[in-house]
Amino acid sequence: MRVFPRLCGFFLLLSLSSLCAEQLPEMRPALLGTGPKSLINLIDTESLMKRGQTDALVMFSCGVGASGHCYTTVTYRGTPNSTPLAEETVYKCDRAIFIPTVYQHKTRDALISGSIIFEVINGKPHLRIYLNQETGHLKQRDDFISPQAVFIYDAKYKPFQFPQKGRGFSGTVVVTLNVDATGKLNSSKLVFESPPGRGFGDEVMSKIGSNTFLPGYLHGKPVACSATLQLLTRPYGRTHWKTDQ
Repeated sequence: MRVFPRLCGFFLLLSLSSLCAEQLPEMRPALLGTGPKSLINLIDTESLMKRGQTDALVMFSCGVGASGHCYTTVTYRGTPNSTPLAEETVYKCDRAIFIPTVYQHKTRDALISGSIIFEVINGKPHLRIYLNQETGHLKQRDDFISPQAVFIYDAKYKPFQFPQKGRGFSGTVVVTLNVDATGKLNSSKLVFESPPGRGFGDEVMSKIGSNTFLPGYLHGKPVACSATLQLLTRPYGRTHWKTDQ
């Protein structure tokens, strides 16, 4: 009779699963992680130097799934001559594993944004990755993490749709968010859209309030903050790593 041992094993697995679920916090932002498949360890700095990459900064955004896998990476606002770094960022993001976002004690899909700084100091490459795009925090090189949009797929969820007038165009929308320490969106302001008059800005602003956000984090603690959210959309089937905005 092997039924009893199997049942014991089954209930043990259930107990371990419950314990793991209980250990997840109420909320936590997606993090880079430090494992061999973390983005910081996948980017090949030596190869970048061989390709002629000098000091550069590239900003990026991507989705991070509940499993930690990254998808739909785009780069933008790169400094002059940052093409190798931008290409390397997209290529390695698609292979990286992040520590996923947690919301209401569950891992969730989320939209994250960050900045990658590459420097050559005394002939050696140095790489830093920050999960924010705020000039002040980047200058201080602190550990600020920008608010992250969490995808909760329920009746209230209103995904952004490609505007009809924008068909055939790639769109860029930049929004300033004011989020309190609980993740509540207090206000938002459209600061840039391209191309204008194609409905990209209106589409984002009409649905931004229905999104769920994590607060910003500084020194591991949630904080109220103002931060930039940049969204890029493109026609179906068109892929690119580079934008001119």
